[in-house]
Amino acid sequence: MEIRKLTTFDGTEASAWYEARHAGATADRHAALVTARDTELRSLAANGTNPNRHREAWGAWEGDTCLGGMLVEWARQENLHRAEIDIAVPRPNRGRGVGAALWEAGARRAVSTGRATVNVEVHVPRGRTLQEWPGGRFALARGFASGLAEDRLVLDLPVPEPILAAHDLPASGYQTHSWHGPIPAEWLPTLAELTSEMAADVPSGELDVEAARWDAERVGTNQARLSKIGYALVTTMVTTDGGEPAGYTQLLVESDGLHVHQDDTYVRRAHRGHRLGGLAKTRNLRELVARHPRARHVHTWTAESNDAMQVINERFGFRSVETSHSMESSVS
Repeated sequence: MEIRKLTTFDGTEASAWYEARHAGATADRHAALVTARDTELRSLAANGTNPNRHREAWGAWEGDTCLGGMLVEWARQENLHRAEIDIAVPRPNRGRGVGAALWEAGARRAVSTGRATVNVEVHVPRGRTLQEWPGGRFALARGFASGLAEDRLVLDLPVPEPILAAHDLPASGYQTHSWHGPIPAEWLPTLAELTSEMAADVPSGELDVEAARWDAERVGTNQARLSKIGYALVTTMVTTDGGEPAGYTQLLVESDGLHVHQDDTYVRRAHRGHRLGGLAKTRNLRELVARHPRARHVHTWTAESNDAMQVINERFGFRSVETSHSMESSVS
């Protein structure tokens, strides 16, 4: 077995790596969200132009057969002490030391770049425990501890009209603005301000993580890059009638057109209590269905402690299918 980094992203080796990773990441999970093939490979090929993150694809190989895939990532601007490692091994290849070999290579790579902390995400189906789930046992055996537990929720589309109508209630003194694709340049400073506030406000549990700071240039560059690698962006912002930003929500549609990330939903503290989160989500879902009628699942993650968002998600029909554990360990 050979562990090596993927260096080309448009041939048979890249396809074999993606298929192994996809098979491992989706095994025994309901509506698992795995980045679509074209988007994933485009993102890796364009790694040098990503100002926010460095991403590498590694595989365990026997000849031309990929036994398992790994992503090693780290932020370029914040959290320079951290790396993220994602290992996926198809069920038939488990128990052969594939995951262990990939982990050792990933940990060495993290250390070589000066990272002292590694983060992994383990998705445990409802009704199972971290200790009995294969990925959980693997992480716990290597010294990882869960720093934040979030519900992974799935909303099946289309949402029944009575549910949308119940939330599509304009609030006095507020208005919404929706866009498909990167938002207009004149709105970038506002979105950057809201994105930075959300990054600082979102629950982070016991994780050793620094909130990202966004400016208009960084937001614009990120939106253009996401569009280029295959995501469709759907964004709704709420402002006061006087133009003051109050909140926003954004969806990212995978290149397969079927799966959708609920990327952000945020309402400023001074504007909470007016059902603006539900209004923004409703307007954005209507825009999504109009533009992407093939979409079937919206995926979101909500901290178990985030009571307000849990209530909103339940009202729309999101159902919890997994607990996602963000786990950390030191490496040296």
